[in-house]
Amino acid sequence: MSDRFIRASTAAVVVVIGAIAAVISYRHAYDVATAHGESGMTGRLVPLTVDGLVYVASMVLLDSARRHVQAPALARLALALGIAATVAVNVLHGIAHGVIGALIAAWPAVCLVLTVELLMAMIRTGRTVDAAAPLDLPELDDAEPWDGPAGLEWWEHIPAIESAPGTVATADTTAPGTAVARGGEESVTGRPSAELAPVVATARDRFAELLATGAVPSVRALRRELRIGHPRAVRVRAALEDESASESTLATA
Repeated sequence: MSDRFIRASTAAVVVVIGAIAAVISYRHAYDVATAHGESGMTGRLVPLTVDGLVYVASMVLLDSARRHVQAPALARLALALGIAATVAVNVLHGIAHGVIGALIAAWPAVCLVLTVELLMAMIRTGRTVDAAAPLDLPELDDAEPWDGPAGLEWWEHIPAIESAPGTVATADTTAPGTAVARGGEESVTGRPSAELAPVVATARDRFAELLATGAVPSVRALRRELRIGHPRAVRVRAALEDESASESTLATA
């Protein structure tokens, strides 16, 4: 089940329980008020002040939870006072039937308070989890740890910055067909080692259309398509770059 469904269904149950508890509590409070001298309009309105105080205080606390802000102290005090009054009235109504009758009469009010508190706790937890959600960063392969300089694990994921218009590209002093050895998996002739060559060949076949345009697949695409770790994907991409540069040099010669 999704988080939205859980929260919506819980809120709906709280509303239903609140309506039931309000009706029962009102009837109990009305009976107690009329039995102690209040009658007519006064007897019908006094119970509304008790349940109304509980409702307003609960909504203030719920709104604070939704906004993820500190709830006012007055709202907590009002809720505590309203709960005490509601429970006391319901207990008085059922005390004539003994302890069990008093507990049964007070149960709807207690149930309402507990469900509201659970709902607010769930909302607070949901807001905290959303705020602490991790960024969508590429994952590293723990099975093949990064063997480059510390702090440069994400270097390959940084977008390349194009040269400003009018700048002059520096000359490449590396002779065609020559490459620097990378982690022992490329030879000094610019060709991948025997261990890396099959992976490079597979990458060349999988990304043939992209390589034909002169572009090179990203490290993330290589990892996803070839099912390899980050360090090896970096070396495969470097080998593809060397091949692309060599082909460009031969084409312009």
